[in-house]
Amino acid sequence: MHNPIVILHGWSDNSSSFKALGNFLQESFGNAVQPLYLADWLSMHDAISYADLADAMQQAWLALGLPTAPQSVDIVVHSTGALVTRQWFTRYYSASTNPVKRFVQLAPANFGSPLAHKGRSFYGRAVKGWNQPGFQTGAAILTGLELAADYTRKLAQQDLFANEAWYGAGKMLATVLIGDTGYSGISAIANEAGSDGTVRLCGANLNCSYLRLALDQQQQILPETWHWQRSQGAIAFSVLAKENHSSIIFKGRKVPHNPLTQVVIRQALTVTDQDFQTDLSQNFGWQQQLDALNPPENVQAEQRSQVLCRLTDQHGVGVNDYFLEMYRTAGADSRFEETLYRHFLRHVHTYSQDPASRAFYFDLAVLDRLKQDPKFQQLYLSFSAQPHFKPPRQPVGFTNVPANAAAGLVLPSTELARVFKPQQTLLLDVQLQRVVADSVFKLSRA
Repeated sequence: MHNPIVILHGWSDNSSSFKALGNFLQESFGNAVQPLYLADWLSMHDAISYADLADAMQQAWLALGLPTAPQSVDIVVHSTGALVTRQWFTRYYSASTNPVKRFVQLAPANFGSPLAHKGRSFYGRAVKGWNQPGFQTGAAILTGLELAADYTRKLAQQDLFANEAWYGAGKMLATVLIGDTGYSGISAIANEAGSDGTVRLCGANLNCSYLRLALDQQQQILPETWHWQRSQGAIAFSVLAKENHSSIIFKGRKVPHNPLTQVVIRQALTVTDQDFQTDLSQNFGWQQQLDALNPPENVQAEQRSQVLCRLTDQHGVGVNDYFLEMYRTAGADSRFEETLYRHFLRHVHTYSQDPASRAFYFDLAVLDRLKQDPKFQQLYLSFSAQPHFKPPRQPVGFTNVPANAAAGLVLPSTELARVFKPQQTLLLDVQLQRVVADSVFKLSRA
């Protein structure tokens, strides 16, 4: 007998969008899928938070008598439903007691959406249609959905970088699926390269990395502060051709655009622990099966990655005004740097609630072309932060790296793929040294 299946919708949606998918699962598994639950949660009320939703989900779960034994339920989520579910199980359960066995994520907004900060006017026109004079947008939910949001960063620390692995054989068997195509018609104004119209592919993928480091006054790395970590556990990921953010859940349709979508969803709900056993290279059977069913070369989406950077001083205070410097050699290299800034770095978003947190979006096809230049031996990443320390006129602030010096994070060309990994996210925490001149505070003998 198959585990009960719970289906959760995303922002501005409801369970009716999953009727076609629910019918497909019933037809696929018959009585084995009984019971199947369609969840409804309030996503458009401005005051409702993810914490509220986690509490409400647990209340509804217990009231309905759903199983709470470890690995006793399968969950299918769409978009923001992934964040709601992750908030719920990390709050009420541990990696060992989690009731979720198979976690199928359809176009999940695990690291936010580039649409979340667009505002009510944009949503009213692009998403809700012509006849939408104004509405609540679920302000607290959208704030957590914004690129570089503190919420998604903290949530990743709770499950992806926790001391105990939540994902993989013997734990939760997660499969992340997303389309490679944007919207058509008026909704196409929401499209962005490397996304499904709403969510970036790299922002959906739960496979990610975390890097923490501190720089001294000359922006040289303090070795004892370097901390690198890959997300824990085996998590399957696949990009489905011709699907967008809506079609992947068959919304408004009896079937998705790509027949393979049904095949993959069905199989993702039947995988076993054995399918997630990893070898020394971190390969595992279910990912290999996905790649065989859906070869990555068949996908049309551009290869992108994002770095979610938070910059603070040595006291943990956010640095609100800074610029990311990128260069391959010290001194003038203007043509190469122009390519870095105009073509490699495609977009920067500053988090509205904390300017110290920013999302940098990179085009990896450009990086691949640049790497063919034999002069490209390394890439330097440093920071120009305000205020500039120049006493006595400016007695506090941050020292600048001179134009003829090289500093910051030094990435050999052979290591670039570790930071800029295709369709993945890097969480980056950097500490700068804020300098205070002696003139700021003086003591003299009376």
